[in-house]
Amino acid sequence: MSTDTGNNASAPRFTSGSDVKPPNDSVSPLLKANGGRWVLGMHGQALEREFKFKTFAKTWDFMTAVSLQCKLKNHHPEWSNVFNTTFIRWTTHSPPGLSAKDIDLAIICDKLAADFGEVVPASATSASGPVSPSAVSSPASGEQGQGQQSQSAQQQQQGGGETCGLAGLADRVVGAAGDCCVPKGVKKE
Repeated sequence: MSTDTGNNASAPRFTSGSDVKPPNDSVSPLLKANGGRWVLGMHGQALEREFKFKTFAKTWDFMTAVSLQCKLKNHHPEWSNVFNTTFIRWTTHSPPGLSAKDIDLAIICDKLAADFGEVVPASATSASGPVSPSAVSSPASGEQGQGQQSQSAQQQQQGGGETCGLAGLADRVVGAAGDCCVPKGVKKE
């Protein structure tokens, strides 16, 4: 089953004043429909995917590497982890939608996952094999949905998904985290 947490859209929705140029050319190769591994979530405002590794240690190494990239890019994911599986959602909270950082970090996650030996399910490969992260081009350069569990996340929690409800777990944590992306002293949109 997919990690799609519902509330998906056929087209990405970018932050107001988005720095992604051209937007769909950057996102399209990442999406499952085009041979990638990501799905749109939160009504098109997020990229979501799960990563599975052979061991907890490999999973944690991957998460550590991603966290270092987050620090460098000054951006963070919504994520959750259980044993050898990590769910990652890239979105920008203020203003809400996808940004160049979300797309860049999704591409970085794909590359890091390959480096750390991600276990790729047979369903994720096409007749020509899995999509190479290097084949995906980088872009040129809110709180909406927080505290709400999507329909697919609820189904996963009820035993309908292989992610052990990781998307739903991320949803709950985001709701409790507060205004993570709004600078102090600035009112959120």
